[in-house]
Amino acid sequence: MRKLVDSGCGAVAGTISRESIVSEATAGWYANGAEWESYWDGTKWLDQHRPVATQRASAPVLADPMTNGSGVLPGAEGALPEAEAEAEAEAEAEAEAEVDLFPFASSGVVIDIRPDGVHLEGTTWLGRAAVGDKPRVVAWEDISTLESTNAGIRIREGRKAIVIGVPSKEAAKALLIVERLAQAFETATGRAIPTSATTRAEREVAVENVFRRALSRKVQAIAAVIESGDHPAEVVMSHELLAWAKGQKIKGGVELASGELDNVRRSLGAHIPSVVGVVSSGLISRNITVFDDRVHRGAEAHPIDAFTQAQVFLDGQVQVTSRPSMTAGLIGSVLPGSALLPALAFGKKEKTDTRQAEFQVGSRDWIFTKKIPVSVVAEARSIAQRVNAIADGMELVARASVDTAAATSSDADLASQIERIVALERSGAITAAQAEAMKARVIGL
Repeated sequence: MRKLVDSGCGAVAGTISRESIVSEATAGWYANGAEWESYWDGTKWLDQHRPVATQRASAPVLADPMTNGSGVLPGAEGALPEAEAEAEAEAEAEAEAEVDLFPFASSGVVIDIRPDGVHLEGTTWLGRAAVGDKPRVVAWEDISTLESTNAGIRIREGRKAIVIGVPSKEAAKALLIVERLAQAFETATGRAIPTSATTRAEREVAVENVFRRALSRKVQAIAAVIESGDHPAEVVMSHELLAWAKGQKIKGGVELASGELDNVRRSLGAHIPSVVGVVSSGLISRNITVFDDRVHRGAEAHPIDAFTQAQVFLDGQVQVTSRPSMTAGLIGSVLPGSALLPALAFGKKEKTDTRQAEFQVGSRDWIFTKKIPVSVVAEARSIAQRVNAIADGMELVARASVDTAAATSSDADLASQIERIVALERSGAITAAQAEAMKARVIGL
């Protein structure tokens, strides 16, 4: 908005440069803002000003052809048309309303708008139960629905519904909060989100769309890691992706995530892992899943490298015991009191298996162990042998590469040898320490 300043003879716009008017403009009264007019004699501004209402009783206000009747003084620098000024005033009013609206607190929860999402913070035990123990931001891309309900405000983060209670006396404000959140969502994502009540089918579609967008982002992040050659990081991120997909409870979500991941690996020429076996005890515990290049257990995953070893321990023994059978003794006795001899001869034999088995697999900085039934020892040993064979193969490849590099070492191909060692390290075939030792041998330190 322009500010009017008193010049002693009326009010003039403080942004007007009197020397800047075009000399061709005809003499007359010209609009100076929305409420005042100033007089131009054809060559210069006169110190004559009057309110707009005065024009009804005197000469009309001239519209300068250069401004097309916009109401801005000829040559006035920085002056805004009246429509723009009104729009600016409305924007300022909206900004002030936004400041007054957020942060919004209700039922022990503080809601605020951030560039990356909706900030939620629980200030009471009830609020923390609704939004989590620590302040956090629900990313715009993770929001599937926004609703104002009879109970308050409902924000769905994927499938999870976060309900923030709002008193009935602030129901109108809750509606405004949801509308503001929807506007910020559209600004951030470029997509509109409905704020009215949704059907179950609509919610399922919205949740699946959020899942697919998040899956795409996560797969692209894994693709970047694969391209960098960081195999251990790819193992961890891939496992986390599948665990996340399972937790989203989308029908066919795990299969979709696995398929997208394999497609990316295939397009980049990366190895697609295959399952060697699963070590399970049949109890409610975390199984160990062994692939041909990695091992999973619960939320953890590690790559198989040249130092990985697997084995099965079997302790205890099978004991066979016998006890007298008095039934057999009585049947076999010929004289009273002679039943003990047949009872001992035909005693019952009992077998007691006290053996305990455990499967172990690990490398230098990690190890997985699992108690297993004796009945699956043979299968577990087969899996362990396969793991050891994979690790031995990696060790042979690493040694062969180093031996070849050492045999053909020369100043001309020194750089290429170092690059091969770096490639082996990135693929996970050798460790960082091994790589440094190999480089030292090639250089001759």
